[in-house]
Amino acid sequence: MADDDEKVPGRLVRTLKTGLLGGKVAGSYLGGKLMDRFRGDGGRAEAELQRHVQNAKRIVSTMKELRGPMMKVGQLLSTHAEALPGEYGEILRSLQSQAPPMGYATIREVVVRDLGAPPEELFKDFSRTAIAAASLGQVHRATLPDGTDVAVKVQYPGADASVDGDLKNLKLGASMVKKLLADLVGNDRLDFTPVAEEIAEHLAQETDYCRDAYNAQLIGKLFAPYDWVVIPKVHPKFSGLRVITYDYVEGVDLGTALARGDLAQRQRLVRQLSDAFWIQLMRGGVLHADPHPGNYRILPDGRFGILDFGCVKVFDEQRFLIPFAEMVRGRMTRDDARFKKAMVALGLLHDPDDPREMEDMCRIADYFSTGLARDEEFDFQSFSYVRAAKELVLYFLQARRVPPSQRDMIFLTRVVLGYYEYFSRAKARTNFRRLVEPWVKDGWTGRTIEIPPYGD
Repeated sequence: MADDDEKVPGRLVRTLKTGLLGGKVAGSYLGGKLMDRFRGDGGRAEAELQRHVQNAKRIVSTMKELRGPMMKVGQLLSTHAEALPGEYGEILRSLQSQAPPMGYATIREVVVRDLGAPPEELFKDFSRTAIAAASLGQVHRATLPDGTDVAVKVQYPGADASVDGDLKNLKLGASMVKKLLADLVGNDRLDFTPVAEEIAEHLAQETDYCRDAYNAQLIGKLFAPYDWVVIPKVHPKFSGLRVITYDYVEGVDLGTALARGDLAQRQRLVRQLSDAFWIQLMRGGVLHADPHPGNYRILPDGRFGILDFGCVKVFDEQRFLIPFAEMVRGRMTRDDARFKKAMVALGLLHDPDDPREMEDMCRIADYFSTGLARDEEFDFQSFSYVRAAKELVLYFLQARRVPPSQRDMIFLTRVVLGYYEYFSRAKARTNFRRLVEPWVKDGWTGRTIEIPPYGD
């Protein structure tokens, strides 16, 4: 019998606990700063370190308890650990692989309700212990009656309600921040609602397992011609609204592969990551966009596996794909006229005749086209994408200008920063321009796969 209390907490509990956490963290830092006045230099440094550790543990503990979108945010932050104080980065990384699973009785009940029978009747074997646990569900290894090894993803009870509640809080918060900042500085470009809308769209996808299966089949068709990529097959007879069954993919996660591999292996992973990104964007107009290291599997034979399809974006050709390709080409070739036209089409350049706006966009483009400007080897180990990002933010703060928000670019930024993190971990030295050029030299030439409307 499942424990009735074992589910993702509801909106009221989540709001209260998040507020309590914020109060504790803020109080810790405020009180600590006051006490630091009575400490020597060495004592202040030690006290600050202890505050970071204590607060990081508080944040992780609350995220693990609340699961859902709150934990998803923590996992995203953990993939950019270099941007955080060292103690935060290391502690947050525990969210990538040590999320607490729910008990087997709870998981069994979800399977019964969704598929009509318990796991021990549906499957030849079904592990009672989860092999992975995440923010909205967990994965169990199993065997189908015909002997096929599979991974069964089961959604937590209350996960959809937690997303609903957190998204209402998020949208309300974004609206309030927009009004507050606009009143304070008189600039209506300080708008976080596109960020909230983008997060909302893709968190809603995360709890829609039918969409998960649709996305997996879409990505599978796209990569079918590429034998070095493995996309697990969905088994519809063993899948439903809260349960989805995929082929099991043997191998190690990307983080482990980058830590263990020699230089040749790491260089190969950089090429695979880069090619997989551009195949999706420039051949399919889609993008798998959850850059969690556990969502990439490196098989024993060196093939590159992609897992978990709850967050996949389908881009519009006219609004995004065509001008985005032109933007990249314009920046790589230093064609200012092409670049400017593309930025206007993307809605990122309001006044093409304003030299300040153009300078702003060039700064942003230079950051996101790192390694592409010159036909030479680029050292991702010496390039600090975190330091460069901080310098970019500092520039805009000092200039008191804020770049416009654009949903597609917000989404893409999340993925690009994840890739920079992995290129940095790989300590790669490669001619990145030559890796990318074959995919963008002809611009957007159309999708190589048909994308049927979801739900048909």
